Amino acid sequence: MRVMNSSITKKILAGMSMALILAACATKGDRAALPGETATPSFAEVQGKLWALEEVVTESGGIIINRRKLEADGMGDAFTLTVDAERISGKGAPNRYVSPYTVGENQEISISPIAGTLMMGLVEPEGLQEREYYNYLEQANQWLLTGDRLELYSETSEGDPVIMVFTLY
Repeated sequence: MRVMNSSITKKILAGMSMALILAACATKGDRAALPGETATPSFAEVQGKLWALEEVVTESGGIIINRRKLEADGMGDAFTLTVDAERISGKGAPNRYVSPYTVGENQEISISPIAGTLMMGLVEPEGLQEREYYNYLEQANQWLLTGDRLELYSETSEGDPVIMVFTLY
């Protein structure tokens, strides 16, 4: 029996280990997370909860939504989002809205044009216009859930990136 050179043996074992790691990573979405791994959340974890917009992050800065001020002004439910199995809904400022959506692989999301009520708002709270909020929702293309934080990745009408950050309300 011939004994292999230990250097060659180590290289073969290292290659096999790497192949196993890559195979595990490639199928991670199809299996339960191993200890130390973070499982990709299911969109079902987003559904059935009321989300409140906390921040809009853009290349030129951001808008922080002051929930305490909105509550004090009687507009605590402004810029909220609820997701069920077929549509999103919520309240802009001050109109209610609804829209069907679809989710795809790799945390993709597509939100159809929004239908909303037509009450006239006297104020545009927190520097965010209601139509701008709706546009960001309609342009959303990815979602990310981390604990009690939902991020929707969108873009401006000029194509600049936008992140809408929601927390549980």
